Amino acid sequence: MKRLSFGVFFAALMSSTAMAQTMPPQTTGQDEASQLDEIVVTAQRREENVQKIPVAVAVVDGQTLARRSSTDISDLQALVPSVSFAAGNELRNNSIRVRGVGTDVFTTGIEPSVSTVVDGVVLQRPGSAFSDLGDIQRIEVLRGPQGTLFGKNSSAGVVNVITQAPSFSGPTGNIGGLIAQDNEYRINGAYSAPISDTLAFRLAAFYRTQDGIVTNLYTNDTVNDQEAYGARLKLAWNPSDNLRIQFAADYSELNSSAGALPLRVATNNPKALNTGTPVGPNNDQVNNDVVPFVDQENYGASLTIDYDIGDFTLTSITAVRDFSNTSDVDLDDTQAQIVLSNFNIESSETTTQEFRLTSPASDVFDFVIGAYFFDGSVYNYLNRPGLNLASTAITSINPDGTLNRTSPYGLLTGDSTVESRNASIFGQANWHLGDRLTLTGGLRYLEEDQTLKFSRPVSAFFNGDTQPATNPAFTPPDLDFHDSALIGKAAITFEATENVTAYASYSTGYKSEGITSSLGLTQAQYDVQPAPAETSELIEAGLKTRLFDRRLTLNVTAFQTTFSDYQAQVYNAAVGLNFITSAGTVEIPGFEIEFQARPFEGFTLNGGVTKLDATFQDIPNGPCYSGQTAAQGCVPTQLGTAIVSVQNLNDKPFIVAPDIRYTLSGRYERLLFGDVEGFVQMDYRWQDDIIFEISQNPNMRQDAYGVADVSAGVSFADGRYDLTAFVKNVFDEQYVSNIVPNGASGGANSYVQNLPRDFHRYGGVTFRARF
Repeated sequence: MKRLSFGVFFAALMSSTAMAQTMPPQTTGQDEASQLDEIVVTAQRREENVQKIPVAVAVVDGQTLARRSSTDISDLQALVPSVSFAAGNELRNNSIRVRGVGTDVFTTGIEPSVSTVVDGVVLQRPGSAFSDLGDIQRIEVLRGPQGTLFGKNSSAGVVNVITQAPSFSGPTGNIGGLIAQDNEYRINGAYSAPISDTLAFRLAAFYRTQDGIVTNLYTNDTVNDQEAYGARLKLAWNPSDNLRIQFAADYSELNSSAGALPLRVATNNPKALNTGTPVGPNNDQVNNDVVPFVDQENYGASLTIDYDIGDFTLTSITAVRDFSNTSDVDLDDTQAQIVLSNFNIESSETTTQEFRLTSPASDVFDFVIGAYFFDGSVYNYLNRPGLNLASTAITSINPDGTLNRTSPYGLLTGDSTVESRNASIFGQANWHLGDRLTLTGGLRYLEEDQTLKFSRPVSAFFNGDTQPATNPAFTPPDLDFHDSALIGKAAITFEATENVTAYASYSTGYKSEGITSSLGLTQAQYDVQPAPAETSELIEAGLKTRLFDRRLTLNVTAFQTTFSDYQAQVYNAAVGLNFITSAGTVEIPGFEIEFQARPFEGFTLNGGVTKLDATFQDIPNGPCYSGQTAAQGCVPTQLGTAIVSVQNLNDKPFIVAPDIRYTLSGRYERLLFGDVEGFVQMDYRWQDDIIFEISQNPNMRQDAYGVADVSAGVSFADGRYDLTAFVKNVFDEQYVSNIVPNGASGGANSYVQNLPRDFHRYGGVTFRARF
């Protein structure tokens, strides 16, 4: 078991601190325009300088996102080295990961490990976070467990999104557009103005469309196309000096032919039709008789009230949200009519309420205390008619894709609902021992109730009606679960100088008990519900510095994170379904280095590196992958009364957690003539190889890769207008955002891949105007 030596690291911190204190300010007296701006965050539920707090936070502002033509939060991986992204088999199963940890389970009964919070409101379902990133003020990425102040499902971190607020100072707005290859078009804009001295509004809207980069030979058309649009309205009312009220409502819709996954490894079943597509890592074609689609709606409203009681502020955030996802995919991924459809409906409804009391900032003692309530439900419906390719019910497949079969199609259909109720109280306080030393402590106590309602009204016979049912009819009684937890944080912060801060912290996290709610649920799985709650423990030490007359910000963080009862999923090749498992312990020691530099006026360089050594621990009886032999470590073992094949996963790599990941971005701006300024920017990211499944399946490995993006353009009229040309993935580096098994229906030992937008090099232009 690998551990960090925090004694050695603290020695390095103190040495660096001493050097920073004695280092002469070599550039003192130069133009202040070359100094880096101070960054204010709300990572501890009050406005603070990010360089002064005992939290590892990466901040990306809205201007940076706009310059990169970012569409959704998956684009954070290009800017923050500790953030990575794994695409699901459908859009609703996408996953943001922080320090290598995210959501690896595609079922409605499991919450994400990284919480997404928009303007103080927690989003329950992962898919609802992947909407347009227009009109963003900033995004704060908080690494490590953040449950003390952010509560629900934040055992690995928080992506805290803050959108632009209404303006009381006068009319302001912006409009932007994008034209790129693959028929990609985008337009977005915002307008804000005061209505009276006490009332102001802000309206932001977007529309985008693009062709997919995958070609379907069956229709001779592109798939994974997207069309999305939406709007957000904010009203700010300040009826008095001590009362501020903000109402926000948003709606977005996404219509896509997403879900077409090119073959990476073809089945060796002789009955399978040749798809006629390339097979391998560079494949960008499918031959699907079922044209996939995804229709998403995501909307909600919130009411935030801040009331000053003397120097204290009482905050109330009330919110309701709805998310729906209707989809279909070609589950066998061939032109054969093996699985006729995989029609799925998912919908969620949530109501949340948070109260906070924030004391004024003090030189001695200050605090935040509060209560949080969550009430939500997630509904899932599935209708899947088909047969398994390996079954004797399919005797052969005709060239036109029709089956010669001895049995009618099986049908897996039914629905499930998971209801969740969470109530918690929390608090965090700072005790300032003089001007330099601060002790921080926080706790959250939570109570959680969950209910599973499940119905599979008919038996599914995917191996033919002469064989036992692959999924017997199953409508068990409702299951109710109750859990409680106490999580907390303790930290010490030492401000050595105005520009050098060191800290050490200990914190714990919690994610709800896991419920298997997929329509393949068996009686055996039902009987052992729920999977244990996922808990995390973090030891962290950091040094935050601003050097060379604040032309360089350099932060170094070392950490040791341990996840217990990590909730994961395992693919069962026999039935072609994923099942939830408690993957034991995951240990993640590592360190991060982040910097931002402005060595001279007009040039900014920023980036960072994240080093992880993420491994599974305490899993001697882990799952084998399909086709794994005894020589490869898969051996029969008696577990209870059954003999099952298992492998020892101790010290094996954790999933989708690269050992090294780094980002580097440079931008140079220079006045050309008059008020016309030219700029050029280059962004590069690189990551080590990763594995996509707990079983260490070698067919589900992505090699190391690096991606470079470049852009150049001009701005004029004091920066009010700019025109930019860009190229993404300049060196045409092919990589994938996920690899998944194709399933028993498409043939055992077959694997497909999810392609990112920049799988191929592409270019475009953007235009922005501000007023």
